[in-house]
This record gives sequence, C-alpha cells and structure tokens, in this order.
Amino acid sequence: MEKKTNSKKLVISIVGIVVLIALCVVMWLVHDSAQKEPDENIKTITVQVKSERDSYSFEQEYTTDAKCFGDFLETADLIGFDDTEYGRYITSVQGMEANDEEQSWWSISVNGESAVTGVDEIVVEDGSVYLLELKIGW
Repeated sequence: MEKKTNSKKLVISIVGIVVLIALCVVMWLVHDSAQKEPDENIKTITVQVKSERDSYSFEQEYTTDAKCFGDFLETADLIGFDDTEYGRYITSVQGMEANDEEQSWWSISVNGESAVTGVDEIVVEDGSVYLLELKIGW
C-alpha cells in the first residue's frame, strides 16, 4: 500500500511540475508577443532642412508620438518660434535665423508638396518626409 502512495505522490509531483513549466512557457509567450506589438501612436518620419544662404543641408529620421508637426519640432528642439494668435511662427531652424531685412522665411513641404497650413496644423503621419527650407524673398 505504501508503494502505491509513493507512486501516486510521484505522479502528482510530475504533473504539477509539467503544469508549472507549461504556465511559465505560456506567460513568456504572452509577454514576448506584447513586447513586439508596435505602438500605433509611434510614427517614423524624415526631417530635411535646407538653406542655400547658409550652404546647409540636413536629413534625419525620427520616431515620434506627436500628433502635430509643431509639437514634434519643439520637442525635438529643432526650431525657434514666436507664439502668435495663429500658432507657432518659425523664426529659426537648427539655429539658422530668418530675418525681415533679407526677406527670408521658413517654408514647409510635406512629401514634396508645400504645406497649406501652419506648422501646428500639419498632421504627423508615418513615413512622411518634412522639408524645412529657408526661402529668400516674399
């Protein structure tokens, strides 16, 4: 009778260990798959900066969760700006100042098309290319 009891305890122990291992594997798989799911709010964008006046050209890829381009630029510390009743007015990009004397200003293009809204109304979209270009002349 004692042999049956020991065998029964051994089977119960083995089953318990197998169940514990299976639970660990399931927990690891759930954790691993949660880590690999992309965050829908994170977008990868390319920012280009050009200034013929300064003989300057720059391009870099960024990841961001910003919804508007103005927020991204401020957070990335790429621009200087004045707050106006219409939103941010870009006065400099990467330290290069626009100035009224030479009639210079910062133009924004998105995927090769001139923006028709202010920087605070441009929606950040995954895969887009944003060009900030110093223009001279009104």
